[in-house]
Amino acid sequence: MITVAGILFSWSATAQECLTCKTPAAGQIFCDDFESEQNLSERYFGYDDDDGEFIIKNGVGRNGSRGMRVKWQKGEVEAGVLQKAIGRSPDWGMHHSEFLDSNFNEIYWRIDVRTEPGWEGGGGDKLTRATTIATKNWQQGMIAHLWSGGSDSTRDFLVMDPASGINDEGKLVSNRYNDFDHLRWMGNRKGNIDLFSTRRSGEWFCVVGHIKLNTPGRSDGVFEYWINDSIQNSRRDLNWHSTWNSGSGTYGINAVFFENYWNRGAVKDEERYFDNILITKTPIRCKCN
Repeated sequence: MITVAGILFSWSATAQECLTCKTPAAGQIFCDDFESEQNLSERYFGYDDDDGEFIIKNGVGRNGSRGMRVKWQKGEVEAGVLQKAIGRSPDWGMHHSEFLDSNFNEIYWRIDVRTEPGWEGGGGDKLTRATTIATKNWQQGMIAHLWSGGSDSTRDFLVMDPASGINDEGKLVSNRYNDFDHLRWMGNRKGNIDLFSTRRSGEWFCVVGHIKLNTPGRSDGVFEYWINDSIQNSRRDLNWHSTWNSGSGTYGINAVFFENYWNRGAVKDEERYFDNILITKTPIRCKCN
């Protein structure tokens, strides 16, 4: 039995069944174990298959199930993405949204990831992020990045890197998507499990993130994450949106992305795999050893 951030978990030491979307999770917003025959473009508003190299394949998921395979060539930067909409959005292009009329101020989300045996180069930078798309021009209110570190000492680890496109006065100041020059960066923190190292290649890791927007006018926003149910880092003093959400017509968390973007390009030809995407309103337990 263990208590993490006030949440009590208890489980046996034996391995349990991994996530299955046949049984809805508590507070479920969206689930994808890649067993469905439905096209990915009918589940996600954005899907780039990287010319057939980021695709569903039999046998590459947990326990030999179906999962997503991404294949990089040496030097390749962009290798595909899944973009999921949730709740209200200002952009009608963000279709297939779950709970279309809802504002989400708090979510948990999960993705399972494995690198192929002999993997090299660290985390390949981008893995997943949750964000607020605030306008039709894709100005961003907040971004909860979970990505690998850029230095030799952090590249094998997952890092949380919270940022906001809203200034301390509650004004939206980002001008576009990934407008890094106008974001307010709130300090990154790395974890302690080297899931992207060569020595841990071939292992499955369950990554869970949790964000909660701040009460308007207070610095009480939350960002924290776990790997295999082990807390990696936590912040509970974040000013995600300042007072912006106290106005009418604003938006909550409305998109979660699962990415394959290697800033400097892959160090060699290699593959990694995704499985078990889950987004909920309540805590997520990994369930798998």
